Amino acid sequence: MKYIKDCPEPGMGTWYFEIDQQGVAYRQLVIEDDGKCIASNRKDGDYHFLLAEQPIDTSEAGLILITQEEFEEVWSASLNSTGELWQRQKLLHPVGQWVEGAIEAFFPQGTLITLANTEAVGLADTGELELSGKPQWMYPRHVVQAAVKGYDEVNQWIELDQASVLERRTDRNPEKSPN
Repeated sequence: MKYIKDCPEPGMGTWYFEIDQQGVAYRQLVIEDDGKCIASNRKDGDYHFLLAEQPIDTSEAGLILITQEEFEEVWSASLNSTGELWQRQKLLHPVGQWVEGAIEAFFPQGTLITLANTEAVGLADTGELELSGKPQWMYPRHVVQAAVKGYDEVNQWIELDQASVLERRTDRNPEKSPN
C-alpha cells in the first residue's frame, strides 16, 4: 500500500488516501478547514461514503507521498471520535446474529450495508452477494440478509457472512438522511 496526502486548493481541506499499487483507494479521509473529518468508513450526510471512484495517479501534481504512520495517525483520530458508537454497535450485533440491511456502496473491500435499526455499517463479500440473487438486485437500497461473522476494527465495520441480496428494497430515500 501507498499513502498520499493532497491539499487541492484553499477551502478544500486536506485529503488522505491509502491506495494499492494500481492507485485504487481503500481508505480515504478528508479533514476540512473547519476541522470536520469525513472518513470513507462512515456515511456522511453530504458526501455519502466518500472514496475515490477512479485510480489515483501518484504522479499528479500536488500529491505528497506520506508514511503509513502519518496516515494511521489521522485515521486513528477519526476512529477515536466514533469509538463509543462503535462499541455499542458491536454489542447490538453479536457474532452469529442474523441481520438485515440495505446496500449502500461498493468498495474494493466488499459491499457496504447499512444495518436496519442501528445504522451500523456491515461489510459483505460482493461475489457472495452476486451469486445469491439476480444482477438487477445489486444496487443501493436492495435488502441484504446475513449473519454477523466478526468485526473489522480498522474500519469499524460489522463483518457479514452467508449474505444474500433480496428483490425487496428499503423504503427510505438515502438522499434524505436524517441529520
